[in-house]
Amino acid sequence: MPLPEKIGRYEIKAELGRGGMATVYRAYDPSFDREVAVKVLPREMMHDPQFRSRFGREIKMIASLEHPSIVPVYDVGDDDGQPFFVMRFMNGGSLSDVIEKGSVSLQDTARIVEKIAQGLAHAHRKGIIHRDLKPDNILFDEEGDPFISDFGVAKLSESSSNLTGSGVIGTPAYMSPEQAQGIEIDHRSDVYGLGVIVYQMLSGHQPYSADTPMGVVVKHITEPVPEILKVLPTLQPEIDAVIKVAMAKDRTQRYENTIELAKALNVIAFGNAGNLTYSSNSGILPKIKNNTIRLSKKQTTGLAVTAAVLLVALVGFLLVGNQLFSSNEETALQTEEVSAPILEPATTEAPAAFAPSCSADITFPVPEVNETASICTKKLPYVNLTIPEGAEFTALSADSKCNIVATNSGKDVITCSGPAFALIEVQVCQRPEITVAQSSQCSADTTYNAEGACCAAVPPEDAGCIIQPVQLKGCQ
Repeated sequence: MPLPEKIGRYEIKAELGRGGMATVYRAYDPSFDREVAVKVLPREMMHDPQFRSRFGREIKMIASLEHPSIVPVYDVGDDDGQPFFVMRFMNGGSLSDVIEKGSVSLQDTARIVEKIAQGLAHAHRKGIIHRDLKPDNILFDEEGDPFISDFGVAKLSESSSNLTGSGVIGTPAYMSPEQAQGIEIDHRSDVYGLGVIVYQMLSGHQPYSADTPMGVVVKHITEPVPEILKVLPTLQPEIDAVIKVAMAKDRTQRYENTIELAKALNVIAFGNAGNLTYSSNSGILPKIKNNTIRLSKKQTTGLAVTAAVLLVALVGFLLVGNQLFSSNEETALQTEEVSAPILEPATTEAPAAFAPSCSADITFPVPEVNETASICTKKLPYVNLTIPEGAEFTALSADSKCNIVATNSGKDVITCSGPAFALIEVQVCQRPEITVAQSSQCSADTTYNAEGACCAAVPPEDAGCIIQPVQLKGCQ
């Protein structure tokens, strides 16, 4: 089929791709002297009003997405009854091109996933699910930064519209089990797709293969998540756990959002979760919850002292202020013949009442720790434990170590290893969370106990801690 010379004002240079939904052209925009990508509805599909409606919906959704990790839309138009929209031309190729050259390192995988995760989180906050996340739809600019493209089969998760006959839309190799079964999906379907991409980037191939697309779909629904360590035994064992959480068959067992997946990868690749939050576009804003601060025992005591000092300073300031007001008032009465309103003394709310003292047998709650798996990898024993999210943990035994591998549904998953057959000990501590208002209810030598709503003696450093014994397997 010959190339059109123009679509709107855009001069067509080459065809970039053609799919079931639309055709994409490389074009030149004379108004801004730049190359662009123009996406149009194939004319042979114009007789289908449902298809055209879906295409129109895609234009509106993409135009509403403004994020540094999403391919931007420059223009929307209609050329002789043929709708089109114009996007930034990405001249760095796709993630598929990168994977074809070989597997991607863990560090590069984490960097790419961090960017893509933030773009997806932005879309999810707007109620938009991509539904066709795959390497072909992750494009790079000339600087090598990744962008998400083609929200063409995306779905507004809160939309009431439903195009009859739309069926199951997506790519079988990256489709979540619920999407493959035609079940209502949410943003965790994109978490699954991103997990498949992580597997493919690290291993160089997709997790499931079959003779037919339907065979691949069936495997996504029924077969366990493949162990990537069987393909790449040199990878850290924690990677296998991250992929299995991301690709869990039950979406309630997956990461709550794409940011949590990116953070889990960063921990393994760089030793820290990175400065990422789900609530911001850039990932640089701190997350504040209910004006609550997490304090260690020593910090709790220090805060109580500071609060007491500030209270004394405030009372002193108010007393001095009252004297100044009185002095000004007397001067005004001496110099003015007319009566002036008398200033009322400044008032302040009474400080919060001190909480009662706790009984001598008051206790601080300890975190719940559960053992979930015991495996051997590269002849080394590993045990996975779940602990409350944000809890501190330390391997107490010699030659043992523990690392966090994932966070899901308010729990951190840690994996611990050591010598075969060893009985190791892991200390898990959950420091009490108190607000400034609560702390001000206790004197400097006590600390607030939220369970009893009372002031207790400052507990020892190991309060709120539990020591979990862990029996490691013997590995041959």
